Order: sequence, then structure tokens, then C-alpha cells
Amino acid sequence: MSEKHLQTGDALPPFSGKLRLFAMRFCPYAERSVLVLNAKKIEYDLVFINLDHKPEWIFDFNPKGSVPILEYEQGKAIFDSTIINVYLDEKYPDVKLQSSDPLRRAQDKMLVELFAGAQSAYYTAAFNPQGVEPKTVETYHKGLELLQKELQSRGTKFLHGDEPGFIDYTIWPFLERFEALKVLGKDEFVIDKTKYEVLANYMDAVRNSPAVKSYALAPDTHAKFTESRIKGDADYNMLDSSAVCCMRPRKKKE
Repeated sequence: MSEKHLQTGDALPPFSGKLRLFAMRFCPYAERSVLVLNAKKIEYDLVFINLDHKPEWIFDFNPKGSVPILEYEQGKAIFDSTIINVYLDEKYPDVKLQSSDPLRRAQDKMLVELFAGAQSAYYTAAFNPQGVEPKTVETYHKGLELLQKELQSRGTKFLHGDEPGFIDYTIWPFLERFEALKVLGKDEFVIDKTKYEVLANYMDAVRNSPAVKSYALAPDTHAKFTESRIKGDADYNMLDSSAVCCMRPRKKKE
């Protein structure tokens, strides 16, 4: 998989016959669909898009030009992470990620809706820090408290149950990015493991689940991308080895 983000003027790669997901490496919404594809062990191609300088052909798949987009047949696609993930769960039912109980599915949807306030607070803290108010911090922590309370109520390792499911893969990409706020110096948004012990244990479990572990990025990586975006020159290709190999030697992994 190449970490290069295609941009204006770049050609559309040939269609291999596999499902193809158009995404952006640092986009939490695109990550939701990556995680579902990973969890279902579906073979797919992943193509990253520079959202500031989009290739012209991306609008043939989605008039809005947003990601994620799932090309399910050559030239045919659906978009929006929720729409894509429901489609995948129904089309490939061998690994079922949604509850069979209609009430639990409704509860999961409500949880995602209620958690949206914390997501909005994150975006303010990360990309518009001067706009942070006491209410922003309060809304953020209400979201964390909501998740912890729900985990305690359900009494399971994951929100979905003994294994992660649709609800976990929907919420996780934001929890992953929340941890970058500490690196960015936003101490009031730190997830204190003393206060959020249950939530912290849950986050460790999700982070180490196979579908997530193969794709998740470290907090400092998210922070580095965020800083580049704030400066007005988002470094989409910061993880692309072909872009850095000629600039400086890469450090060996320990």
C-alpha cells in the first residue's frame, strides 16, 4: 500500500477488480471504513486522496469530492462512511459487525449521535485552539463520561460485545485522535487514566485489536499532521517513504 496521496493532475490507477476505497490517511471518517474492511478480512485496494488538491476524476465517483468512497464495481461507487459500512456489513455477512437486536442497533446509533459533541470539541481544540471555551472542554468530557458509563452498563470488553464491532469501529478513529491533543499541549483534553480507567482499558483493547492495530497511527503522528494543517500546508505525504527517502535517512525501527 502506498501512502502517497494522489492530487490534481494525477491519473486514476487501473482498477484491479477488487473493492477499492478512496480515503485520506488522516481522515477519521475514512478510517471507519478501512477498519470495517479490515475486520471483515475483505481484499481491497486503498487509494489516498489529497483533499486540498483533489484529482479531477474523484468527482466522477462522488460529486461532493469527499472521502471515503467505495468503488464496488469499476466506475460505480457509494460514499459516506456510514452508508459504506452498512453496505459492507450486509453484503459480506460472514463477519457480522452489527447487533442482530434492533434495539441494540438503535442504541448504538444514539450513542454515536450523542458522542458527536465530543468530536466537535476535538476539532475546535485541534484546529481552532483560540476558539476553545470552558463549554468546549465540558462538552468533550461529557462525551468521554458517556462512553465510560455505557461501557460500565454493558459490562463487555467492547461496546459491541466480546469482540469489536460496527459501533467500536465508528467511535475509535476519534478516540485515536483525541490522544494527540496532549502532544499538542491541550492538557485540559487529556484522558486521565485515573478518572477514565474503564475507558482507558477499552481504548487499549481496541487499539490492539487486529483490524485497528494494522492501521492506527501514534498520537505524535496525528499531532504532526495537525500542526502542518494549521500552518496551511497539510503534509499529506508525511508517511510516504518515496517522498522522504531522498530528503534524509530513515531511522531504523527498534
